[in-house]
This record gives sequence, C-alpha cells and structure tokens, in this order.
Amino acid sequence: MPHEHTGAAFGTTWYLKASKGLSREKAAGLQNQLAAWETQISHWRPDSAVSRFNASTSTEWQNMPVEVIELVRLAEKIAQDTDGALDITLAPLIDLWGFGVANRRAEPPTGEAINKAREACGWSQLDIRDEPPALRKKHPHTQINLSSVAEGWALERLSRWLEASGEHHFLIELGGEVLARGHSADGKPWLVGVQAPNAAAGDSMQALRLDNASLATSGTYRQHFEHEGKSYAHVIDPRTGRPVRHALRSVSIQHVSAAIADGYATALLVLGPERGREIAAKLGLNVLWVE
Repeated sequence: MPHEHTGAAFGTTWYLKASKGLSREKAAGLQNQLAAWETQISHWRPDSAVSRFNASTSTEWQNMPVEVIELVRLAEKIAQDTDGALDITLAPLIDLWGFGVANRRAEPPTGEAINKAREACGWSQLDIRDEPPALRKKHPHTQINLSSVAEGWALERLSRWLEASGEHHFLIELGGEVLARGHSADGKPWLVGVQAPNAAAGDSMQALRLDNASLATSGTYRQHFEHEGKSYAHVIDPRTGRPVRHALRSVSIQHVSAAIADGYATALLVLGPERGREIAAKLGLNVLWVE
C-alpha cells in the first residue's frame, strides 16, 4: 500500500500522501472523480458544461450541473465580500490578454479591444438559478472561468470522499493548493512550504504546519509576459480590464476551508496590498503577503 500517489487533472497535477498508506484502488477512484468534474466545470475541454455555455450565444436559461451552480454561488459570495474583486465572467479578457487556453501574446491588446471585451464581462451580465440549476447570460458573448475557485472546491470534496472511505490522515495538493487532514507519519500536523516567487519548484520561503487546514496561494509570477520593459501578469483587475499593477507578488491564505482559501487568495491579490489588507482584517483571514 504505497504512501504517495500522483496524477493529472484540471489542466495541472495532483499529489496525495497518506501517513498510513492508501490503496491504488482509492487513488484510482480519486482520479476518476476529478475526471468526472472536468466534464462539468472545465473551461479548456470543449465538451464540458461550462465550455458549452461559453460557446453558446443564447441569452435564454441554460441548464447546468448542480456542481457548476455551487461554484458560481461560492464565487459570487467572495465577490460580494471583496468589492467585486473575484469575477468569474472575465473569461473574454483572460483570453484577450493571452492567458486562456490558447493564443499566447507577446504584447498587450489595444485599448479598443479591451473595452470591447469588457462589454461582455461583469456579474451583472450573469443570472443564476438554483432550482432547477441553470445560468443565463445577458450579453451573448459572456463567458465564465471557474479556475479561481475550482481547485479548492475539488480538494474539499475529495477530502470528504476519502474520509467517508475511512481515510483520516492525508495531504492532498492540486495545482499548488493544499489540504491536510489528520497528521503525518511522525504524528505531527503536516508540514508544507510556501513557494518563493520565481524560485524553483520545491524551494520554499516559509514552512507551515497544517492542522486540519488548507493553504492556497495566488501569485502574479506564475503566468506573465514581458513587453518593452513591463511585465503583464495573468491576474486581471475587473475594474480596469488590465493586469494588476501593484507591488504584491503573492497572497497565501491558511483556512479550514480549501475553497475559501482558494477564492479569497485570488481576490486579495486583485485588490492589492492596501485594500487587500483591509478586507482580510475585516474577514479575519490568516494571510501571508509577499511584495
């Protein structure tokens, strides 16, 4: 019964370590569950529910899996708490800036193109229905991207699945977001590292003990391009339609909920060091800021 398992999902990789070993059958079940969610929430798979919604120009209600509505509601709550900093409707702008599935850029788009893309963006362009679960776009070219909350959400669901199957001591990582339950083989809380910006994989600047908690990090250093001496990060500010320009390099949040940590880390990174700290203090979030 190996202690470590790895795989690929959500356009990234996952890693699972159990302090007392874990069967290959359970690891395969975990991989199958991630694959099933991809058919619902992926924005890079053309056959997913989200991709079909994005490709449609209909402004009528479109039925969606309940998992998609759960993620949209989670993002909506975080947006309400953070001055709208988390906006899942920025997909047209993300694509325009070259940070989507394809069309990488070497220079910024024009102001005219940015303004045109912004017409389809914003929470006001999206209606949400819980029963029966459905979404409706007011602008025919509105699209959604759930990546800012999907990994943390998936980690929580995987954790519940593992615990229901009798596993209580494990560490799961998906795309850099981490969830820990129980303790490691030495009987202590799991030890995880916060990666230093631009450092090699595995090179951490701070180690933390996660005691039945999660850690999520959002950074401007992960995806970016350079043009005429300026760096353009993949984190888009909904207020401007352009990459953030403040001094924050990364935001890490430690929280009992992986979904909360994931979403708020992105939102605080958008807000920047001043407003981000105000919101974090108001919400009582445990945050590591790197400028």
